[in-house]
Amino acid sequence: MIFPALDIIRLELTNAGISAELGNVGEILSDNTNGGDENIFMSLINVEENRISRDPHNYIRSGTDIIMKNPAVHLYLTVLFTALRPVGGYGLALQSLQQVIQFFQNKYVFDHSNTPNLDPSIEKLILEMVNLNLEQLQQVWSVLGGKYHPSVVYRMRMITIDSVFDQSGSLIQEIEIRHRKL
Repeated sequence: MIFPALDIIRLELTNAGISAELGNVGEILSDNTNGGDENIFMSLINVEENRISRDPHNYIRSGTDIIMKNPAVHLYLTVLFTALRPVGGYGLALQSLQQVIQFFQNKYVFDHSNTPNLDPSIEKLILEMVNLNLEQLQQVWSVLGGKYHPSVVYRMRMITIDSVFDQSGSLIQEIEIRHRKL
């Protein structure tokens, strides 16, 4: 679910006229190139589990059968949108970054009603801007191994990974209680 979620965001940005590419911005910057013709480079920089949304039940009831399963894993994805310096220079990079912020200000929820190409296994994606102070920003760019480029970080919510294994059990139909009198 990670790649389809990131790819639909890239596609939506592209459809809005914002040239975007998905990949590791650290690799592009280490080559001393600015990638291809893309103005925005999307990089996954962190994956976190949302344990609060975890369902404690480890079974699914299907008619009279019980199917055992592990709880679904709900993820937060942290995505860095970097404005690469295209032929037009630094000013054009800042304009591209502004377009990304405007796009997500206008559309920050992606569901099947407003995003028809959304993967059927994804119910909804919600993007919210993450505020990084200078120290955190320096740490992010140090990890990426590059010099700072204008960028913005968004957290994507509602990525769910859920697998059901065909381990069936039976319903409890009778309970026998044994007790002793002392």
